[in-house]
Amino acid sequence: MKKLHAANLVFLMSMLFTLKAFAVDQNWDAAKQVVESTTEKVIDVMSDSSLFEEENRERLQSEVEQIVTPVIDFYGFGRGVMGRFSRSASEEQLERFASVLKTTLIRTYSMAVSEFSIREYTITPPRAPSPQPEMQVVNVQLTSTAGKTYNILYYMRNVDGNWMLVNVAVEGINLRLTFQNQFADMYQSSRDISAVIDSWEERVASTVAEVVEDVEG
Repeated sequence: MKKLHAANLVFLMSMLFTLKAFAVDQNWDAAKQVVESTTEKVIDVMSDSSLFEEENRERLQSEVEQIVTPVIDFYGFGRGVMGRFSRSASEEQLERFASVLKTTLIRTYSMAVSEFSIREYTITPPRAPSPQPEMQVVNVQLTSTAGKTYNILYYMRNVDGNWMLVNVAVEGINLRLTFQNQFADMYQSSRDISAVIDSWEERVASTVAEVVEDVEG
């Protein structure tokens, strides 16, 4: 068997690292494309000012639902919000919470869209590769027509070959963590996962309003 010379070994190692970096870049690029495409679609919706009128609120939510449903992993997002309680939840409870959370997130997003007007946006590449190639973070800076810039982190996961959102942080406010704390507080009061799910939408509405207010402030 031939021995590898030191120079050949260095060359092979450099090639392996290059290929690995290329694969990581491809993963981030794929996740970024989903975020970029979704952002463009939202901007198109925001160009229709009639959707922001009170009587068209349901139509706005419908437009937002069509855009975000294919790119959000509601089931995975829901498990993250449940946190440790997901381990004792039944499959029926997990599925039901995913459905309820979907409504919550769509209303949250619709509220944000109705209160915010985007002038431009930029996407910043990561400083280092993700330690988990199947998990990528896409950093977006949105600038409003008023000139204020907001930093948004989209946490994306590869789910069966599709890059989907599993969490989002706006100006340092982590939505999944905010919801997770809310879920834990509600569970402490009832000690019943089904009871938390039943009252989730109504109880969380105030939290959503506070989050939007904090970001805008």
